[in-house]
Amino acid sequence: MSVLSMSVQQFEYMRTLAEAAYPYEGCGVLVGIPGEDHTAVTEVLEGRNLVTDRRHDRYELDPRDIIRAEKQARARGEEVVGFFHTHPDHPARPSQFDADHAWAGYQYVVIAVHGGRQVRATAWRLAEENEPKSFVETELQIPGGPAAHYNPPDLVAEER
Repeated sequence: MSVLSMSVQQFEYMRTLAEAAYPYEGCGVLVGIPGEDHTAVTEVLEGRNLVTDRRHDRYELDPRDIIRAEKQARARGEEVVGFFHTHPDHPARPSQFDADHAWAGYQYVVIAVHGGRQVRATAWRLAEENEPKSFVETELQIPGGPAAHYNPPDLVAEER
């Protein structure tokens, strides 16, 4: 199983963005250092959801946000390593729509936000050999926090 790691501060920023987007899907870009078995996130960047008609259950990350992130990453000798998006009032697992629109080689973090509060975050990678497209879960590591399904102690809520 591959690992996606980020600092508590990076995760907290991503959580803040996720909760601010509620009740709509929020999204953003993960910049860092890729590896075969371990990808380290060094920066979380806010993205803009271009979807207007189904914002409760769809997102399309603005390509300008990806280009801006790529330029910033390249200037530091890093790369865009993945993306995050939220699932308002739904579980933190990718949908078939998410898989159909995912790009190989990137990490995807899905954040469940229930009632405006983050309840679970999971990490995924596209299983490149599968048809139809599907994801395999990767380990989300937050140093100083639980290894996977990170939930800040003061924000734990039951997932519906």
